[in-house]
Amino acid sequence: MKERFPISLNAVNIVCFKIDENEKSLKVLLIKRNISPHKNKWSLPGGFVNSKETLEETALRKFVEETGIAPKYLNQFRTYSDHNRDRRSVGNDKVRVITTSFLGIYTQIDEPILSEESSDYGWFKIPRKYVERSIPELAFDHNKILLDASNRLRINLEYSGFATRFLKDYFTLGQIQQVYEIIWEVELDPANFRDKITNVEGWIKEVKNAPKNLENRRGKPPTWYREHDIPHFERMITNPNGAVIREVESEYLKNIDNMTSEIPVINVE
Repeated sequence: MKERFPISLNAVNIVCFKIDENEKSLKVLLIKRNISPHKNKWSLPGGFVNSKETLEETALRKFVEETGIAPKYLNQFRTYSDHNRDRRSVGNDKVRVITTSFLGIYTQIDEPILSEESSDYGWFKIPRKYVERSIPELAFDHNKILLDASNRLRINLEYSGFATRFLKDYFTLGQIQQVYEIIWEVELDPANFRDKITNVEGWIKEVKNAPKNLENRRGKPPTWYREHDIPHFERMITNPNGAVIREVESEYLKNIDNMTSEIPVINVE
């Protein structure tokens, strides 16, 4: 006899990345649970959807409630619905929890302020290889979600202007290149990279009159840019280490029927 789930609940979690400029590394925010189930285990921020909320509203609310900080960017990237992923129950009824995961980006310097549901937080390094060695065993299926999100982030850089979301309002071409190099863990030829970046229509625009409070540098003043849009394009820059990631992602995309509509993007500023 097949197992029945009289109750189905919708939840969200947020895989929030930042770039640590001092360590030149990509990091993800994890919180240590102070509630059951999985008390004292590290996990991704998140929670259940209220009856009158959209998924996007819940993602932003839960992230702010649990961390005290707001991401610069949130984007829905995948849904997880395996019936064994969360074994909670309500009374005598088993519950099936369907979770929609969001990819977030944080660019500020403020550190999280935890709620009572969490006892600790940490920014954990996410290397290109052997992620599982850098991350502790997480609650539920969050190790898989984190791996999926890091793969999605790395492959997104090949096909969209996603990199500028890690930067402040004004940036240089060198800073965009640094984002690619940190996330991919590679060195890119500056001249070739800048030629490709500046030929992507609609992505960035040069700032003719930059604010005076921008970083002062000796010598020739840098050329500043601002993000105009996040375009999607044919592969602009190939990740030298991205063959396996592309293969995994392509297999996933083949199994999705509804790929025609744009996924909502939230800018939180």
